[in-house]
Amino acid sequence: MTDIPEKAKIDVGAVRERISQIMRGRNLTQATIAKKSGINSGVLSRFIAERYEGDNQAVASKLLIWAESLAQQDTMPAPLTRDHDFVKTTASERILLGLRFAQVAGDLVTVYGEPGVGKTISLENYQRTASNVWLATMSPDTSSKVPMLEELGLSLGLTLSGGAASMRRKIVARVRDTGGLILIDEAQHLDAKALDELRSIYDKTRIGMVLCGNPQLKARAETLQQINSRVGKNVKIGRPSRPDVALLMAPFQIEGRDETDFLHSIAQLPGGLRCVVKVIRLALMIANGENDSFKMKYLVAAWEDLSLTEPV
Repeated sequence: MTDIPEKAKIDVGAVRERISQIMRGRNLTQATIAKKSGINSGVLSRFIAERYEGDNQAVASKLLIWAESLAQQDTMPAPLTRDHDFVKTTASERILLGLRFAQVAGDLVTVYGEPGVGKTISLENYQRTASNVWLATMSPDTSSKVPMLEELGLSLGLTLSGGAASMRRKIVARVRDTGGLILIDEAQHLDAKALDELRSIYDKTRIGMVLCGNPQLKARAETLQQINSRVGKNVKIGRPSRPDVALLMAPFQIEGRDETDFLHSIAQLPGGLRCVVKVIRLALMIANGENDSFKMKYLVAAWEDLSLTEPV
């Protein structure tokens, strides 16, 4: 019978030194590395200090996997790996204007359009740059009023319990006289009673409120007179324009008439600008795998990988 060789031991000291070098070179904290590598922060601290009494081989193995993954990321094109700033497209400018109006005027605003046109990222950007803005994202699980109130409460830092009336009173007390803004994303999931509950909160607080979602939201709001009569502004977002596509291409250092035309045609399909970014990122990955500079053919290859639908 052939003996199975023992698993080669990892040089724990070498791994410890490598992690220390990464921390110094990239200005990373132990807390950051613990989170990214999936290791308990206390275990990592003791491991680096050579005071961990548990399985050092297991810790070193996880750290080595993370370090190798980090090294692989370094081989990726810079535009693919770095965080990009918020891009102010024509659509996002219109959305931001509607949000500012809602907050300043204390009014009810609806924002609606097909998926992938920049609605959610615009809401998130506004929340980061304005005071007293709370964003709650709905889903099929929060379609009725009690789950909706629980989700809204979490965005406000409240853990709510009890009936809907009690929850509503606590939310009203939290936001009244703040001059704030409540953002409800994916609001098309809400049923009539949940929407009316939001209307009641708006009536009692008179702070701004934005209902954001797909075109179903607008159609539903129009059938609910209590909601429709209170709307101070509707922001309808259409299909992405060619200049908006060019703005998204710029951070990835992609330009050219053919490339813009191709990506603009993709932007007219379901998924809009979201699909454009996915195609660009995949095209950069393919080009990197070929050790080649970016070319139009890689956009085509990326689109073929992602969809069988022909660009218009």
